[in-house]
Amino acid sequence: MAHAYVIPVIIILVLIIALILTGYIYDPIVVVPSLAIIGFLSYRIVYVIAKTRKRNLYTYKGKIGKAMEDIPKGKLGYVLVEGEYWEAVALEDIKKDETVVVEDMRDLKLLVKKNINETVV
Repeated sequence: MAHAYVIPVIIILVLIIALILTGYIYDPIVVVPSLAIIGFLSYRIVYVIAKTRKRNLYTYKGKIGKAMEDIPKGKLGYVLVEGEYWEAVALEDIKKDETVVVEDMRDLKLLVKKNINETVV
C-alpha cells in the first residue's frame, strides 16, 4: 500500500519545485489554492487506488441481482448486481425483474439462475 502514496508525493514535490523556480512560492494567493487543489487530487488518487486494489472481480459468485430483461436459457442478457450492470448468460429461463443468483463468471460474463430464496436485491 505504500506505493499508493508515491504518485501524490511526486506531484506535490513537482508543484513545490515549480513554485520555487517561478518565484511564486512567496505569493500566498498562488500557493494556497495550488496546494489545496493538489492536496485534494492526491487524496482522491490514494482513495481510488486503495479501493480498487481490494476489489476482486471473482467475488460475484453467490451474489444476488436482478434481471433487467427477459433472458432465455443459454442466451445473453443484462443483470444488475451490487449496483453494476453485467452481461449475463442464463442457466435457465429468467423473466425481467426476477431476482437471480450468480453461479459463476466466465470471460467477464456472469452465469446466473433464478434465486430460489427470492431475497430482495
